[in-house]
Amino acid sequence: MNRTKYAIIGCGSVSGNRYFNNLGAIPKGRLTAVCDEVEVRAKHRAEEFGIPYYKKLDDLLMKGDFDLLVTLTNIQSHFPINLKALKNGKHVYTQKPMTVTTEEATTLINEAAKRNLKLVAEAADPITPVNRTIRKLLDSGAIGKVAWIRATCTVVSSAINDNWPTEPSWKYKKGAGPRDPGIERLHALTALLGPAQRVTAMSGLNQPEIVVRGGPYKGKHIKVEEDDITLLTLDFGDSIFAFLDMVYANQRAIRRPVMEIYGHTGAICHLSGGGPKDNDFVLELYRDEPERGIRGWMKVDPIPPLQPDPSPAVAGLVHAIDCIIEDKKPILSGEHARHCIEIVEKAIVAARTGMTQKLETTF
Repeated sequence: MNRTKYAIIGCGSVSGNRYFNNLGAIPKGRLTAVCDEVEVRAKHRAEEFGIPYYKKLDDLLMKGDFDLLVTLTNIQSHFPINLKALKNGKHVYTQKPMTVTTEEATTLINEAAKRNLKLVAEAADPITPVNRTIRKLLDSGAIGKVAWIRATCTVVSSAINDNWPTEPSWKYKKGAGPRDPGIERLHALTALLGPAQRVTAMSGLNQPEIVVRGGPYKGKHIKVEEDDITLLTLDFGDSIFAFLDMVYANQRAIRRPVMEIYGHTGAICHLSGGGPKDNDFVLELYRDEPERGIRGWMKVDPIPPLQPDPSPAVAGLVHAIDCIIEDKKPILSGEHARHCIEIVEKAIVAARTGMTQKLETTF
């Protein structure tokens, strides 16, 4: 089998929970190197998998034997790492968001195109079972024309987790903020409805300082530099709208549907099942067709995952490897990621100015 060699940069909490623990679900890929500025983390993973490790990106690019770089570092470092990898002839699969700004995203897209390289970007929501199932329902006309969507990406703040394993300050610095929780749901929304045309929002900083609750950095005070509450409304044209909350919640009482989609003849409700995998969800469909004797809620069976392990991170990496091997255009494209990044950028502008912002990018 033609297996794609890939290296991982960033050996912190995200890589452990989502990647290193699931490498068996990536049969077409082979991990050949790891890199982390915290040497002990890189060394630990290198010993676990019997591969070389590097502390610096330049050394990884110069000495590592790989074709695809998997970027799992903090948000603020995504752009320079991804750009350097592309300039060194490496395909890139990057954690979300791909960059902080729309301009940076365009730079990566152009660099990848110039060098005929694959640029694949999380979030992987568009190819997960739940979103593919919703897409199938919408395409089949199960709820008629979509009217509006209410979605949430309110997540528990890392600092208040009981045992967060790594230093979380970067999640509260410039460049993170609403981009961290919000991008994921924006990828899902736009995969279902297509590119948005306009955005308006309210946004602010509710808690200027947060104290780490547990783990090795327990008690550390962190100054919050970005908005921690952003509420936005999207206009998709043809009188189709979506509302999304993007909140870094400083408490654990989060209980709500992930997404509700309302159409002319029914509705879809996506409820989280509370498990660690993307298939740990409940999807319900409401049909209102009294002439056929149908009125009420029913559960929907999900589409099977694209690979044995349905976790979104693994799905995205498998997709990136398939795109390289088969030389096909990614569904999780840089253009899609850029559009979601622009939405967040323009949402903050809308909140500051009180003026609805027109979106320029598409995918």
